[in-house]
Amino acid sequence: MPKATSGNHIAPVPAGVQHAVCYQVIDIGTQPSLGNFPARRKVKICWELPNEKIMVRAKDGKAEIELPRAISKDYTLSTDTKANLRKDLEAWRGRPFTADEVKVFEVGNLIGANCQLNVIHKPSADGSKIYANVNGIMPLPKGAMKLKPENPTLVYDIPEEGPISFPDGMPDWMQNQIKNSDEYLERQNPHRKEPTEDEKANLSANDLDDSVPF
Repeated sequence: MPKATSGNHIAPVPAGVQHAVCYQVIDIGTQPSLGNFPARRKVKICWELPNEKIMVRAKDGKAEIELPRAISKDYTLSTDTKANLRKDLEAWRGRPFTADEVKVFEVGNLIGANCQLNVIHKPSADGSKIYANVNGIMPLPKGAMKLKPENPTLVYDIPEEGPISFPDGMPDWMQNQIKNSDEYLERQNPHRKEPTEDEKANLSANDLDDSVPF
C-alpha cells in the first residue's frame, strides 16, 4: 500500500472503472484561457476511491491512517446543454435534467453522491510523468452499496467581496490554482491590467481542456 510522504513520488490512481464518492466541490474562480478564448468560471469536483487506499499522516503529525485515494476534474461552471459539466452530470444521474431540475440544481449537493469513474492514464508532454484523468462517469450498478465519504468533506465558494481565505487542510496546489483566478488577483490588485495577447499565448493549453483533473 502506498504512503503519502513529503517528497516521494506516488504512482497515479490505477486506470479502469473505479467506485467513487464525491467529497469536495471547490470553486476555483475565473481561470485564464489560451488566445482569444474568454476566461471561464471553473469548479473542481473531487472524488475519493474507496477501493484504492493510501497511508497518510494524521493531524497530530505522528500517526498514520488509511484513507481512500482521490481524483478530481475541473469543469466550466455551466449547465448549458453543450457544457461538459451538464453532460457528465446527466451521465452520473443516468437520465437528463428536466428544465425545472436544472434551474434549482446546486453543484454543492453532489457531496456524498456515489458513482463509477472511468480513469485513464495520459503521459505528460515530455513523457516523464503519467497522469490519471477522469474520462467518463456512470451511475453505480443496480444493487451496489452506496458508501459515505471517509475524507473530510468540503464545499468551497469564493466570496463575492472581501478577502479570499482558504480552509485548513486545502493543499497548496489547490490554493495556488485559486490564486491564479481573476477573483483573487483583482482582490490583491484592483488596478491590475488585463494580460496582453503575448502573455495569453504563454498560458498552458491545458486551460482549455475541460477533460483534465465535473
